[in-house]
Amino acid sequence: MRSALPRLPSRAHAAALSAFAVSGALAFVAPWLAVFPLAAFVLACAVAPYFPTWSFFLPTATRGSRARPEVALTFDDGPDPRTLRPLLELLAREKVTATFYVVGRRAAAEPGLLREAITGGHEIGNHSQTHDPFLMLRSIPRLQREVQECQDVLAEVGVAPLTFRPPVGITNPRLLPVLERLRLRCVAFSCRPLDFGNRRMEKLGERVLRRVRAGDIVLLHDSLPPEVAVTSWLDEVAAILAGLRARGLSIVPLSKLLGAPVMLRVEAPGMGAPAEAVGNPTPSAERDDADSSSLLGALLTAAQAIFAVGYPFLVLGSVTWLGARHAALLLLALLALSRARSLGRDLARARGLLGLWLAVAALLVVSALFDDTRYMLAYPTLVNAAFLAQFAWSLYRGPSMAERFARMEVPELTADEVRYCRSVTGIWCAFFVLNGAAATALAATAPRTWWAFYTGGASYALVGILFAAEYLVRKARFGRYGRGPVDRVLARVLGNAGVAR
Repeated sequence: MRSALPRLPSRAHAAALSAFAVSGALAFVAPWLAVFPLAAFVLACAVAPYFPTWSFFLPTATRGSRARPEVALTFDDGPDPRTLRPLLELLAREKVTATFYVVGRRAAAEPGLLREAITGGHEIGNHSQTHDPFLMLRSIPRLQREVQECQDVLAEVGVAPLTFRPPVGITNPRLLPVLERLRLRCVAFSCRPLDFGNRRMEKLGERVLRRVRAGDIVLLHDSLPPEVAVTSWLDEVAAILAGLRARGLSIVPLSKLLGAPVMLRVEAPGMGAPAEAVGNPTPSAERDDADSSSLLGALLTAAQAIFAVGYPFLVLGSVTWLGARHAALLLLALLALSRARSLGRDLARARGLLGLWLAVAALLVVSALFDDTRYMLAYPTLVNAAFLAQFAWSLYRGPSMAERFARMEVPELTADEVRYCRSVTGIWCAFFVLNGAAATALAATAPRTWWAFYTGGASYALVGILFAAEYLVRKARFGRYGRGPVDRVLARVLGNAGVAR
């Protein structure tokens, strides 16, 4: 009989325990170092909402079993009257069942279309009432209202979703009690083409097929900007369907992939269907490897956050205690632990920051071989070089990196705003050049403590200052004020040039 690791409510709990344990151990050696594991945990809490596959704050289904050659297709942000009916016709011809994570207010405007999807055997999930991209910054009552109102709308068309996908995939600690009260399961994704709501249509199918693996939940969108032709989008979806089958991957309902139902059918005006679960209600034993609340997964997440954020101080402390060679080996082991979950995926896809991590590993190996600290100090320089390459490439190929982030908040940008985003991306490129140069100069000429405090503290402060300054300039120039407290204050201070969203 296989024994299970002890479980905690979330990976955040396990990461917190790990941070306190490491902090306590460091306190016996050098009390001033004890603060850094705790700081790394705080920073992990700040960045974890943007990485749903971490399942950091609550258990989140992101994929099925890798052992079966199956994938599930999910479409967010609909129903869109321009796209849903032709998409349903395409899926019917191809005999494919998909899952639609719908926005409540759009579902209320198109109940007939949604009923067609349900009649066609497709599954429906909750994607909030208004698709507020900053929903996870709102209060618990607002969060609950957004989820509950979407449930109520969907009940009118004959379904009771059992799963919720947060807007933009962002989560927070307040979401767990809300979903528990409404008996909903959080579902994210493991394969997305970064289409930004179909605003980045070029080679959409190629991007999906390059990334997809067995067990993936594929994220697509069935809402289109006005400038995108429906036929072009359908061609990309058809290419994805054909490409998946050519690779031997079956397209199955999400309920089958997860081994659990994703919605119930209920009585509603015009439906008259008895309440019944849609999908297989028996969880599959093969999902054990994807248990998002295991202590092992939480420890791997904690190791990843501590390595990424606390590297300069890990170098400073470990070299002081152990010497260059043993410090490099220790850091190499921590790097391997922190990348254990994603290394296979990165190798299979040849994407992401794989090159960066391999370069860091090579530097640590060389540092251990030559018993030389200097090679370890190149990590911040490599990070800045990697970000510079990504931002500069986005300027060359488009859309710019700043535009991609801006469209998450404001889907429709004016030509002036697009030009502004290119300028902001250029400023970030300049920052990465200067920040990388400063890290390199300190590594080559200054004491290690100077290098550590700049790369592990001051550089993060500069990033925050640049973010805040750009936000103020953008609001002063374009308005576009949201309804949050910061934007309300800025609207009063800078003037109500923008339209509140």
